[in-house]
Amino acid sequence: MPNRNFRSGRCGAAVTLLPAWCAGLGLGFFVALPLGPIGLLCVRNVLRDGFPSGWAIGLGAALVDVTYAGLGLAGVGRLVNVPALRTALGLAGAAVLAYIGLRSLRAAFRARADAAEEGSAAAVRPLSAFRTALAATAANPATIGYWAAAFAAATAANVTGTTAASVSMLIGVGCGTLLWFTLLSLGVLVFRRRFSARVLKGVDLVAGVGVLCFGGFLAYQALA
Repeated sequence: MPNRNFRSGRCGAAVTLLPAWCAGLGLGFFVALPLGPIGLLCVRNVLRDGFPSGWAIGLGAALVDVTYAGLGLAGVGRLVNVPALRTALGLAGAAVLAYIGLRSLRAAFRARADAAEEGSAAAVRPLSAFRTALAATAANPATIGYWAAAFAAATAANVTGTTAASVSMLIGVGCGTLLWFTLLSLGVLVFRRRFSARVLKGVDLVAGVGVLCFGGFLAYQALA
């Protein structure tokens, strides 16, 4: 009997945490859904280097989303509202995006390496893509404030009333973000072979300009 009650308690706890996880899954998925700078980088990397590189972008984005959501839950979002700190973080983030955008533009105008060289470099590309995603996603610390507001709303709706529910929602955020980037990477992979080298250079160009524009907008917001 005690064992049966223990199992029943575990099942009941899992059911209780499910709404929080589902709420986080939806938030993570729909926040990642708009094709922003990270989405552009994911598309570019899948076309250039295949699914693992694009998925690594999503993994990096998911990790930063979970981290920022956790900071927002911990109340760090208030610090982002300090004008001087907000400006400094915004300009630093804009600089990171500018660097990533310029690197993509350089790839657009640079001749592709030969097949043998590409094969030898492929093993390190997912890790490089992961680091790029960490830097690009973390470049907008203002999202801490968004996650703080999202968790405040979830708390008001009794979704995250306990520490366990909050952790469950954080895990859901990461799963939702990673789910979107997995679907995006798979979708791009289906059409990858139809793109010529010229089109790939065009993708590099669009991604570079797009990321630069996002960086410029972030700088404008920081100085406004």
